[in-house]
Amino acid sequence: MITNKDIIGLIGKNGAGKSTLLKIIAGDIIPDNGNISYPKIARLGFLKQFLPTDTEISIIDETCKAFERFNAVSEKIVVIEKQLEDKTLSEVEIGRLLEQLDTNHQVRISLDVSNPVAEATKILKGLGFAEAQLQHPISTLSGGWQMRVELAKLLLQKPELLLLDEPTNHLDIESIIWFESYVKKYEGAVVIISHDEDFLSNTCNRIIEIHEGKIGDYRLPYRKFLVEKAQRTEILRSQYQNQQKVIKEKERTITRFKAKATKTKMAQSMEKQLEKMEKVEFEEFDITDMKLNFPFSGRCGQIVYKGKDLRKSYDEKLVFKDVNIQFERGDKIAFIGQNGQGKSTLTKIIQELIEPSDGDSEIGYNVVRSYYDQDQSETMDEKLTVYETASKAGYTKTTSELRSILGAFLFSGEEVEKKVSVLSGGEKSRLALACMVMNPSNFIILDEPTNHLDIYSKRVLKNALEKFEGNLLVVSHDRDFLKGLTSKTFEFKDGEVIEHLGDLEYVLAKRKSDDLRDYANTKSTSIEQTIQVEKVAPKLSFEERKKLNRRITYIERDIEKIEAKMETYKTLMADPGFYTSDDSQQKLTEFGKLESELKAKTDEWEGIIEQLEN
Repeated sequence: MITNKDIIGLIGKNGAGKSTLLKIIAGDIIPDNGNISYPKIARLGFLKQFLPTDTEISIIDETCKAFERFNAVSEKIVVIEKQLEDKTLSEVEIGRLLEQLDTNHQVRISLDVSNPVAEATKILKGLGFAEAQLQHPISTLSGGWQMRVELAKLLLQKPELLLLDEPTNHLDIESIIWFESYVKKYEGAVVIISHDEDFLSNTCNRIIEIHEGKIGDYRLPYRKFLVEKAQRTEILRSQYQNQQKVIKEKERTITRFKAKATKTKMAQSMEKQLEKMEKVEFEEFDITDMKLNFPFSGRCGQIVYKGKDLRKSYDEKLVFKDVNIQFERGDKIAFIGQNGQGKSTLTKIIQELIEPSDGDSEIGYNVVRSYYDQDQSETMDEKLTVYETASKAGYTKTTSELRSILGAFLFSGEEVEKKVSVLSGGEKSRLALACMVMNPSNFIILDEPTNHLDIYSKRVLKNALEKFEGNLLVVSHDRDFLKGLTSKTFEFKDGEVIEHLGDLEYVLAKRKSDDLRDYANTKSTSIEQTIQVEKVAPKLSFEERKKLNRRITYIERDIEKIEAKMETYKTLMADPGFYTSDDSQQKLTEFGKLESELKAKTDEWEGIIEQLEN
């Protein structure tokens, strides 16, 4: 049962049946057994993967189609009001029209729409559109941006039940963060298929997992679900192991009894009892069993790549300009920023697939690149099988090595004999990624590698990249995937490329700090412009500011110590055996206290920053 205010994360491996279940809930597929029922008043919204047909309509006009009911009722009201202007109407006719007018006004009020264009603009801007874009035709947008328009239309309809199949695939980090906030405040129920662990953690209050045809329902946020699942798995493993011991003992006894004529009937009876025994089913999916290693081709020169005064434009459209960028041996780099800002373009320049419009692009000495393009799957030979495609890419690999790598990307058993022509888009992308792993390199370049991977496969890929000895460049919007993976981040924004000496978490934390400063400055300015000026807080003296700055230093040291302790606990909690240890509950309590301490210190730090800025 789905209740109001449920924000459900529907998770499971690719192919587990998540999308099928969502289509059953939506009524697009009829289940073989059982039935679905909804309250009569419930409206259901399902984000489907199709794009607008009228591509010459403007972005804002296409989005405002979401207000179909509001527009229809508004038109009826206009028609009735014109009819009422007829002075020849009888009192009965006037009464009937006034009643219709009142009914339609009530319907329009219930739709809770005040200004359609303003509401549509607000949602579109949240999803990353610039206001200047909104009058442009849909045809100027890529498929991913057109899907954002479809998502905006769905959100504006405000259905009681919102069904979303991997909605963050078409969003950049800024839009995902905005969308998280929107989902958390949503008035109805939401069911979301997602492989974005940060998104699941920040939005969902309930997790439904599909595994091996069975559904596990956890009325818990995502991180607590992981703890609960680990505990359930440990209990189930113990039950399974104990039952297997009992079964083996009984089987040995039956074998002994069958050898004696006097005990044949007893053996047959025990066999029947064993057949009737309700078996404990347990199939553990252990990520550590999925070995994936990127082969290293050897050491390269100190400078891996250098771009000087790079500029790229297509006709009159400028992508970026005056970009000076350098990667050194050992660098792990992330490219982030809105779609269309040039991340993939610069990646292709580095890979020497396209030329810059101006500037110098130079790859370093002895650099061997291994490249994954999100559109790479389109160049595959569709006549070959999955195994043949992998074998062609990794001609030095043995059969077992090839199958192991394919298994890490969810191709196992008979699936390796599938023709490329019958694979879905997601399967082709996974196969392209598997082929990239086949050969040695010292510079891995990945453009949106996680779009078609489930949570488990992403962990396998991330683990392999963390162990890789060479250099890494990854374009991604997946915060959990990027977390701790890279040491430098290049942000693409408004034609510029900004370098940050830290991973994505550092960039987001810095942005939050900058936002606090901007808020303080804006607040101060607005007070000065207000007619009724409130009393301004006295300026801090030099000694007071010095004291507060010293306090900030102490707090930042405390935060570092707390975070280090929390990492130790997280390492312990990652071990499945942790939850069966005698002191697990005590350590969980201690971890909870550290979380509270961290929040208190962070709140104090933010308060002092605001005090200093004001």
